[in-house]
Amino acid sequence: MTKQNRFFAVEGALRWIWNTWMQKPWAISIEVTHNCNANCKHCDKGALIKNEKQSTPEEYRQIYEQIRPIVVQISGGEPLLRDDIMDIIRIFKNPGHLPYIVFVTNASLLTEEIYDQLKEAGVDQFSISLDFPDERHDENRSIPGLFQHLDNLIPKLTARGNNDITVITAVTRKNYPFLLDNLKVVQRWGASFNLSMYTAGRTGDRDLLISSTEDIAAFRKIIDQLIEAKQNGACLFSSEAVLNRYHEFFANHARAGGCKVGIRSLVVNPDGSFCPCAMHKDKNFSTHRELRQNFSRNNTCDECFISLRANTEKPLREVVRDLWSSRNRFER
Repeated sequence: MTKQNRFFAVEGALRWIWNTWMQKPWAISIEVTHNCNANCKHCDKGALIKNEKQSTPEEYRQIYEQIRPIVVQISGGEPLLRDDIMDIIRIFKNPGHLPYIVFVTNASLLTEEIYDQLKEAGVDQFSISLDFPDERHDENRSIPGLFQHLDNLIPKLTARGNNDITVITAVTRKNYPFLLDNLKVVQRWGASFNLSMYTAGRTGDRDLLISSTEDIAAFRKIIDQLIEAKQNGACLFSSEAVLNRYHEFFANHARAGGCKVGIRSLVVNPDGSFCPCAMHKDKNFSTHRELRQNFSRNNTCDECFISLRANTEKPLREVVRDLWSSRNRFER
């Protein structure tokens, strides 16, 4: 572990203790726009929102100061559609200190030049989506040529040696059989691999859930193979414990109780309002305190287990271990 990573781990642990004590989230996902140039089958984004109300970079900074999380995730929609995205990222930049800034993108608009600009602005980690290990990814995202673009771009970015590219798959009934193939592609690219579980709360499409006895059994075998690959050195972002919980989520009929949204994580909308998560877009609050009092205290929702939740609701022993190793970072 480098000296900077050790410092991040110590600072992160202290921030974790304080935020846990104060019931403030460890991670916030700032959805800087709900506009997206993709139209993914597992997601509710994709339509153009005319005259979308968008907060300024300074307004986002004021939101951050209310919570001071360990991680700020810049997401959307597609965040590269914001003309002022570099200014938004710079407002959080604090060289050598938290927050750890994660940039979530489908990467269709990402180039080497834009990567350099985002790094200069302050991005620590990129989270790039991959649904299938070939051109089926294009079809699922409704962006022709996207897989080839990633296949050309990502190896160039990882070759720079910054260890800052994570490729994430939203796992559905359609693509879970190809997770090991996705891992092989990501390894060829020189990136890390992460998983997030699909939820019908976004789209209402329960057909994409892994639900049959046969599928759940097959998914278990794939999870076991992913764990074995991780033990043998494959660069998987998800811990073994989280991978097992992903299987448990679908084995439990796509249910995971004990959600701590608003306490461990939350979402900030483009207009600066707070909402619990992407599954509760109809519940908006003006402050974190209002969200916690009026939603989190009585929250009984158990319908998702996305990566952001899985990695912010880990037990203390796992948090300490993962912070110290600097191998796991929080992301959607």
